[in-house]
Amino acid sequence: MSKIESFPAPENSADSLEVLVEKTHELSKNSENVFWDNPHVQLRMRERKVTIRQIFDVLRKGKGIDGPTLDKYGDWRIKLKRYSAGRVVQVVVVVKKDHLEIVTVI
Repeated sequence: MSKIESFPAPENSADSLEVLVEKTHELSKNSENVFWDNPHVQLRMRERKVTIRQIFDVLRKGKGIDGPTLDKYGDWRIKLKRYSAGRVVQVVVVVKKDHLEIVTVI
C-alpha cells in the first residue's frame, strides 16, 4: 500500500482580498511589473476582444470580486472586475511579491 503525501503549505500566508487588490493597484502603476505574455492570455484577449489598455484599467482601478485562491503552483490568485471601454472586463491575476502575472481575461 502506498502512502499519499500532501503538497507542502505555501511559505507565505494569504493576505485578504482587499490587501491583494491594493497591492495589485500599486504594482500595476508601473507596467514593467505586469507579465501578460502567456499564450493563454493572448488567445483570450483576441477571442474576447479585450485590449491591453482595458487590462491595465482593471488592474489599476478594478474591484476585487474573488479570491485569494491558492493555485497548484503555490501562488495566490485574485479576480478583479471593472467596466472599461463600454464593457465589463474581468482579469485573473497572480500577485507575487514584486510583480503580477495575468492568468486569464474574461
